[in-house]
Amino acid sequence: MKYQVGQRLTGTINNISDLGIFVTLPHHVSGLIHHSDFGNDWLREKNNFNIGEQIRVVIIHNYKGKIALSKKRVNDPEIIDHTNPFSDTKNADFDSVLSQTIKNARSEIKNLEHELISYADR
Repeated sequence: MKYQVGQRLTGTINNISDLGIFVTLPHHVSGLIHHSDFGNDWLREKNNFNIGEQIRVVIIHNYKGKIALSKKRVNDPEIIDHTNPFSDTKNADFDSVLSQTIKNARSEIKNLEHELISYADR
């Protein structure tokens, strides 16, 4: 799988070193949150993380298989996630897109409820 800059993912911490936090992303791809992402607090901050812990990150650089990650910038609106279908939604269209999404979600929930009832009646 090719990861894109701006993509938000949840990965698993597999190593913590002086360099930063190494994270295993889906499909067994590794990336690094460099210690500079934590500013001057790295020595204290690294004790707040554990190997095996899940962590939400954003890809800030991807070059020749070397993936740079950031925890600090996950919610940065300037980093656009082009894999998110809502990223390119214009402000004027937001209400209609949101309404359609809610309508689709309610329909899907209703279908799942019917399937669950059918399964329980067997």
